[in-house]
Amino acid sequence: MIKRALHQLNHFFLIPITVGILGGFSAVLFRRMIDWSKGLFFAISGGNPIHYPLLLPFIYLGSHWIAKKLLVSPENVTVDEIAKKISIERGGFNPKKGLLVLTLTSMNIGFGAPVGREGPIAKLGGVLSELFVKAFKINRVNAPIYLTCGVSSAIAATFNAPVAAVLFGIEIILGRINNYILIPLVVSSGTATLIAREYIGNFPAFFVPHLVYTEKEVPFFPLLALFAAAVTVITTLFLKNLQRIRFALRHVWSRWVFVAGLTVGTILFFYPEAAGVGYHSITELFMERYSVAEAGEVALAKLAAVLISFGSGIFGGFMAPSIFIGAFGGYFIGGSLGFDPRVFGLVGSAAVLAGISGAPFRSALVIIELTHSYQLIVPILFTAALTNYLLNAVREIQFFKRSLFIKGIDIEKLIERKVEVELPRHIVNVKPVYENTHVEHIRERFLKEKERYLPVVNNPHENRLTGIVSIRDLRLAYLYDGHEVRVKDIMTPEPFAVTLQTPVEEILKTVALLEVNRVPVVDKGGTYIGMLDVDSLVKELFLKTQQ
Repeated sequence: MIKRALHQLNHFFLIPITVGILGGFSAVLFRRMIDWSKGLFFAISGGNPIHYPLLLPFIYLGSHWIAKKLLVSPENVTVDEIAKKISIERGGFNPKKGLLVLTLTSMNIGFGAPVGREGPIAKLGGVLSELFVKAFKINRVNAPIYLTCGVSSAIAATFNAPVAAVLFGIEIILGRINNYILIPLVVSSGTATLIAREYIGNFPAFFVPHLVYTEKEVPFFPLLALFAAAVTVITTLFLKNLQRIRFALRHVWSRWVFVAGLTVGTILFFYPEAAGVGYHSITELFMERYSVAEAGEVALAKLAAVLISFGSGIFGGFMAPSIFIGAFGGYFIGGSLGFDPRVFGLVGSAAVLAGISGAPFRSALVIIELTHSYQLIVPILFTAALTNYLLNAVREIQFFKRSLFIKGIDIEKLIERKVEVELPRHIVNVKPVYENTHVEHIRERFLKEKERYLPVVNNPHENRLTGIVSIRDLRLAYLYDGHEVRVKDIMTPEPFAVTLQTPVEEILKTVALLEVNRVPVVDKGGTYIGMLDVDSLVKELFLKTQQ
């Protein structure tokens, strides 16, 4: 009894609080490093924008050179990489990369690079929590939970948004929810937020006045979703193509990094409000210190600077730039239509963030929690969801990207490489049961065999699939009086089944939606063939996407 109580105390409170403290102080350290870099930039430049094109080429080149020399993988830190490390690899963060990325990102932001903070700080949260887990030899079974606590707490402290950070951990990394996971996440994120508020201050990332939307504006919010989807598509295509170019020119890429820094510096000279994280500029936007036309120009300038910066390979996060581009772009769209541009700016910030991150609910909550604009929750949620629908509607399997990613399947790599599998290799021979079979018979089979699901056919002659019965279905047998309970009384009729011609994408939808390890296989006439071994299929797909 005492041992169990101590285990629960550790799991639900002591470990999450410790991890939260690490996450909170890592955010404080990151903020201090950025402030120090800004101070250094101001000491050199006096705050004059003319120094952006003079200094940024060397900052970009230095960042590229250091990453190339000191890191095995000099790629930028992304949310997907962090999710993969935790959910699939159960850790394995590189402490050297985590600290180096944090240092380089703080220097980049301080000198005006138009990047965000969330990727590097999330990485550091994961690094510190993993070091803690290893140092105290904490149960590795729960390691993904504690690593997620570290990442979420760092995000919570950085953005002063604990609720959004908890949702970040659930939606992006773990992909599932129960109180065993939720309580440590809440405790660690809350702890980190309290520390950040004590040392950094308790204030929103940017100021937004009390805004209300009207019924006349509602039909035009989908335009923001179209805008956000377009920004996401442009960003994705640009960075993918530039990544190929970087690989082809990898031996001389340092020259292009210098040119990229010069180009970004020139953009920032003309549009200094696009420099750095940009939250101060967003505040001025919502205080209506920009004209509609100016907002549109700044949005384009920021987008160009961000694409060139990330394309060159420098470190930083995409969250803050997404909010910035969405706010200024939405402001331009709303003002051009004759509506309150600030309402469209705020909704647009959530839409672009949802498009870039692929997480509409979390993105909407981030904006609402950052700005306390709960009165705009309906248009923000609607537009964020619509953005993701527009991006994924062409290829429906993209809707299941996160849930499949947690299972080890990278949908984007699967599509890009046009991976194919031979379904017959993954079909196992599971003897079916008949509709009129007595329940006691299948109870005995479940006891003797490892199967959790048994296919049900109408009779041994036609062998036509009519249902499927699981261990859970046996509970229904106790609801019947007497002993004459047959399989047809408790089975799930007309189950989902695949044929040998079913596309892999259709099968993966089922894998994402249902927690099953077997799927019935039938021919075109519905005759039962066997059971598809889902675990075997997932294993092959995972290995092929890792090649």
